[in-house]
Amino acid sequence: MKHNINNSGSSEKAAQQSAIQRQLSRLIQANADIVPEASNNVEKNNIVITKVQVRPNPFFTAITLDVTSEQSRHTIVRMYDREGHIVKMFSWFLVRGTNVTSIQEVNLLMEGTYHLDMIDNEGKLLYSTNVTKENLAL
Repeated sequence: MKHNINNSGSSEKAAQQSAIQRQLSRLIQANADIVPEASNNVEKNNIVITKVQVRPNPFFTAITLDVTSEQSRHTIVRMYDREGHIVKMFSWFLVRGTNVTSIQEVNLLMEGTYHLDMIDNEGKLLYSTNVTKENLAL
């Protein structure tokens, strides 16, 4: 007796993850040596993110992002140094409403200013700001 198992959910998820990975690779290649000026401006005709709180700033060991979104959407969060080297990047699915995540493993970064931005799957800038890394005084 054969059982048919519907794997459409898992194959859909695998296809989405593959698409996100391809997009991340494309964005890394296209933006590896570009460091745009920091801007908290969001395109007015297509507002997706209505509020962002990045804390603490300056940071020591981690950064918390608190984002309010008007719609559910896949985003990519990337953080890079002044030379344009990406030091942290991950995919984040925002749901409509409030979303909170923490960027870990930034305690080993050198002291200084880093650029943090959020883009959608088409590469459209949704949010951009600078954050400052400080070392803990011993």
